[in-house]
Formats: sequence, structure tokens, C-alpha cells
Amino acid sequence: MRPIEIQIHQVSGQLGLNITQPNINLKITAPDIEMKTTPVNLDLTIEPPEIFIDSRASFDSMGLQGTYSFANSLAEEAKQACIQGIEKRVSVMHQMEDPHSGSVGQIIAAASKPREKQVVIGLSPSVGPDISAKLGTIKGTYTPARIDATVKEGTVTNNFTWGKVDIYMEREPSIDIKT
Repeated sequence: MRPIEIQIHQVSGQLGLNITQPNINLKITAPDIEMKTTPVNLDLTIEPPEIFIDSRASFDSMGLQGTYSFANSLAEEAKQACIQGIEKRVSVMHQMEDPHSGSVGQIIAAASKPREKQVVIGLSPSVGPDISAKLGTIKGTYTPARIDATVKEGTVTNNFTWGKVDIYMEREPSIDIKT
């Protein structure tokens, strides 16, 4: 008898795994604050004070005049001086024509004598100036500061994918027996 020779050839089965990892996808939006500030505002309207000084009565009490009346009186005085000067020259010429009036030197010396003028020194008014005042005003408009804020809340969005395991047969198990 002959021994029986048996050949057993065995192939193990093999499993395959498809693994999908779990995934957490977070989308985060940060909160946002928008602020608008309005500063303090102060508007002032100022009307300055006014002071009125009327010194005409003081000038009149001293025999003085105001600017315009003084200019007018000087103009009148100049007209009179001009007329007197012309009359004086005519008078001198008439004296020079007269042979009995004296020598030419005496006539010119008499005509060249300056006229006398009266001057008053140390004037002080007997009436004070009239002084009045109008008070100034200040008007203000105040607007307080202001802060306007808008808040946008932040968000968190979750996109979660579950993990999974798929099992499949990668190789079938087999037994092959030969004699």
C-alpha cells in the first residue's frame, strides 16, 4: 500500500476596510461692533460791547470845537486872513504913493509887525463827557457728545460628518485539497 499523499493548500480570506474619519468643520464669524461718535459741539455767537463817548459838551465848555467845526472855523479864519492880507498890501501901496506918509522903510517896518494873538493855556472842562455803554451778549448752543453703536453677533456653523467603516472582502478564503 502506498501511502496517500494529501496536499492541502489553504488560502486565508482577507477583509478590506474603508475607513472614513469623522470630520468637524466649524465656520466661525467673529462679532462686529460698529461705532459712530459725534463730538461735543458748542456754537457761540458773540456780540461785543459798545462804548459811546460824546465829548462835545466838554469841548464847548472850554471854547473848543469838534473836528469838523474846527476845520470849518480854520477855513473861515484863512479866508479872513487872506482878505486882510490883501487889504493890508493895498493900504501899504496907498501909503507909499503918498509923499507925506513917511519913508518906505518906516511904512514896511510898520506893515511887517506881526499881529497879536490871544492864547489860552491850561484848559479844563467844566462839563464831563457823556459816556454810555451797550452791553455785549454771548449766545451759545450746546450739542452733547453721542455714541451710536451697532452690534452684529458672531456665528458658529457646525458641519459635522460622521465617521464610518465599510468592510469588504478583498480575497475569498479557499481550501484546495489534492491527492
